Amino acid sequence: MIKYKVRNINTLGDKEINLLYKELLNNKWQFMIINNNMSKYVLTKEKSMFKIDDEDIFVENTYNDVFYRTEIVNNSEVINKDDLNLFRRYIEKYRDRIERSLYGDKYLFGSIAVRTGKNEFITTIRGKENLNEYTIVKKVNTSKYIVYVSGKKATLNAPLLDTLFKNKDVKVIVHINHEYDDTLPYYEYAFPGTVRDSIRDNQGSFNIKYHGLFYLINNKGDIIKKEVDLNEVS
Repeated sequence: MIKYKVRNINTLGDKEINLLYKELLNNKWQFMIINNNMSKYVLTKEKSMFKIDDEDIFVENTYNDVFYRTEIVNNSEVINKDDLNLFRRYIEKYRDRIERSLYGDKYLFGSIAVRTGKNEFITTIRGKENLNEYTIVKKVNTSKYIVYVSGKKATLNAPLLDTLFKNKDVKVIVHINHEYDDTLPYYEYAFPGTVRDSIRDNQGSFNIKYHGLFYLINNKGDIIKKEVDLNEVS
């Protein structure tokens, strides 16, 4: 069930946004619609904020979104040490860039994931307050919309990560919230954890508007970038 609130506010600066965002998190709303003079904005749980034209259409589209849910399975998983060490190395490599923003005074957004098997990967947990905790995604069922994990709930990005790992060249995925790379393509925003968000081109790294950067990295440690077909460039 989608929960959201509408707030009317005359001044919309950083201070006001921060207060509204804390209210959103404390009440566990999916998003907030902000009326500011003649404009309407959406503020989300990952502190994405963007302008909308029609509130009714936006809300209707949101209610039509299909969200994945989590089921916890065997909690005594044996982890490949090499993969776990690789996960930890990437945590340290990108720690400063992920930890530079603290959301709601305690939450860290962004994620690291490492492929461990055909359908499995290690990744960061949901609602994390530090980057050292991890969980294992055993499988993502794309017909029943279930994420199966061994451990704690995985990042909301888990269904998207699963799609990206279907590219066999991808070994590691790094997501940095609200950081962008203008050398990479931009895709439209969708709520994390939805079917709409999980359907992305997995052939190269990319940005999601108002959300952030997703690096796809191969076994050699190189960032994968999709080659541009010059015949498609006008």
